Amino acid sequence: MSAALDAGLAAAGARPVARGRRALDTGGLGAALGLCWVVAACVATLGGAARLMLVGFPLGAALIALGLLALRRWNAYLAFAIVMWLTTNEVRRFVDWKSVYHEQNPILLTATVVSILSLPWGLLYRRRVRKEIYNLVSVVMAVGAYGLLVGIVRNGFLPAIADSLYLLGPLSLGLFVLKVMTDDEALRRVLRGTAVWGCLGLGAYGLIQFLVLPPWDLAWMLGSEISSIGAPRPGEFRTFSTLTTTGPLGQVLAALLLILVSERRVPRQFIAAAVGMVCLGTTLVRAGWIGLALGMVLLFVLGRTKILRMGAVLAALLAGLIVLGGPIIGRMAERANNTTSQTTEDISLQKRIEFQTRIAPTVLSDPIGLGFGATGRVSNLNASDFTDPHFRNFDSGIFETLARFGVIAGLLYLGAIITATAKAVRRARRTELTDTCLAAAALALTFGIIFTDTSQAIYGMVLWLCLATLGRVPQSGGRA
Repeated sequence: MSAALDAGLAAAGARPVARGRRALDTGGLGAALGLCWVVAACVATLGGAARLMLVGFPLGAALIALGLLALRRWNAYLAFAIVMWLTTNEVRRFVDWKSVYHEQNPILLTATVVSILSLPWGLLYRRRVRKEIYNLVSVVMAVGAYGLLVGIVRNGFLPAIADSLYLLGPLSLGLFVLKVMTDDEALRRVLRGTAVWGCLGLGAYGLIQFLVLPPWDLAWMLGSEISSIGAPRPGEFRTFSTLTTTGPLGQVLAALLLILVSERRVPRQFIAAAVGMVCLGTTLVRAGWIGLALGMVLLFVLGRTKILRMGAVLAALLAGLIVLGGPIIGRMAERANNTTSQTTEDISLQKRIEFQTRIAPTVLSDPIGLGFGATGRVSNLNASDFTDPHFRNFDSGIFETLARFGVIAGLLYLGAIITATAKAVRRARRTELTDTCLAAAALALTFGIIFTDTSQAIYGMVLWLCLATLGRVPQSGGRA
């Protein structure tokens, strides 16, 4: 009798301790740490420590991430990493504004470093996962290693390593979610929170940016000399909010809006959806618009009637903007008309078609590939004769992948992503609403590969989070 009583008291005492530990491991804690660190860096920059923040910001973020990982605060770490992905570029602009424009700014590595720190945990932990996600991770790691070796040989060590980080960071965070996270419901709660606050934060700041254009964003537009986003004047450019540029903002917002459908608190859902949709409109990113529409159609076809709320918000917003007029609806209408007109004057669309037509024979005839470091802005570090200067601004994720890895490895890479997404979509009808919305977001981002490589950088972060969450095999009791 006494033994049974002691065991019961011990179990009763263990439950409060377990609850206490879970209370210290929340997405809110990680998000608060991330936002506080961002604010602290901006305040220090205003205080004259701009040059110190070039190294101090990524170093401090890495130390916070290591602390959360060491304390096994998995949910807090994930939320902190997501905040870094969503804010790092704006911190970079703020620091550059108070110092000098740095094309290769160390702050840009912050989110990648924070994510890669979780890689040892992701590799060492064991968990049952779905076959297609296991195959996807295996193919991506193998093809990535191949691309790194080819890149080092053809393009040099530094460009190849720098370019590979765009893939390794999101992949590391995806592996962490796939194998290390222990509480399935807490994980989905973090992702729903990311959708709500991501749409609110990115959307609200994006609209302020579009209408006012803060001086640090203006300084970045002038320093980067990116002409594709418009003139550096309020209301005359394509919104980029706190992300790298307009393309990532458009596609990430579309994915977050689709995940937002699963939010259970309706007032928050409506406000976040309204702000996010208006900001998505100001990006003028076709891939984002089409991806959102594609995901909404999927949710409707699967019988998820809550998507009708999103449709109602969208219709109300469009009606209000049309009645009120102003620069936002004007820019959106012009972009839509240029895209759908048979005699289109959409210069960016024409250039994309011309570019893909020109490079297709070269890319499709190369079985080896150029490796990491040959495409994108990182190719500025490369002085190799193997690199076509026109490859520095790719307008196709499909052709960029084939150019980087070669036709054979590139098709394996793309095929693995498409297969994993297709199987997630096929299972979506039988899953809970959150998982269905994650599948819709993954579909939107996978479709976006037509326009840009959405398996890397911040696109890849969102895509890997969706696929990794859906690739987890449910454990007994809902826990890993």
